[in-house]
Amino acid sequence: MTKRLILWSIALTLLAGGCAWSAWQWYQNRYPTWREEVQLSDGRVIVVEQKHEVYENYGTNQSWVTFALPEMGGERTWNSYLSPQRIDVVDGAVYVFGAPRGIRQFNFYRKPKHYMVAFRWTGKEFERIPFLDLPERVRKEENIFPCVPAESRTLVTLGLKHERWCPVRGDKWKFDRMINVSDYEALATFYADLENTKPATN
Repeated sequence: MTKRLILWSIALTLLAGGCAWSAWQWYQNRYPTWREEVQLSDGRVIVVEQKHEVYENYGTNQSWVTFALPEMGGERTWNSYLSPQRIDVVDGAVYVFGAPRGIRQFNFYRKPKHYMVAFRWTGKEFERIPFLDLPERVRKEENIFPCVPAESRTLVTLGLKHERWCPVRGDKWKFDRMINVSDYEALATFYADLENTKPATN
């Protein structure tokens, strides 16, 4: 192999490596993934894995939350077009819920009156239920990190979550870890009004 061919081979290898690195960085930015500790209302602490589909200047479009509980018979993944807010177990029933990022997801879930969208594990799948069918203690506070951590693929501990929760979200209404259902209902009405309609009953 001549010197020129060797140099071309090295250049092509570096170029391919650079393209692969750029593609990996793009994927990491579009689909950030991390693990976090989540405390349930019964005191148990579990580790969940979150993966989000994120668009710049928009935020989370789709999410996957993977976790294991004996009440579900092992590991399961909850996939939704929501920003996850809580996982919990009450009287053996597993509940999850989240909030749409914007009007597109709000419409996808048929304009829910309380804005947030809830599900219960049936033994086979996560089935949607009316938000107020959640036990009262489940709908008071978020326990899943709703924002993407600065460093992906790290463990977000309970200590970190207690020390620094996500920034307050919203403009006209302020949304944080404690859930004010009235504010979410007002946001649902606001989005429905944009299309001259009303939120659904559930």
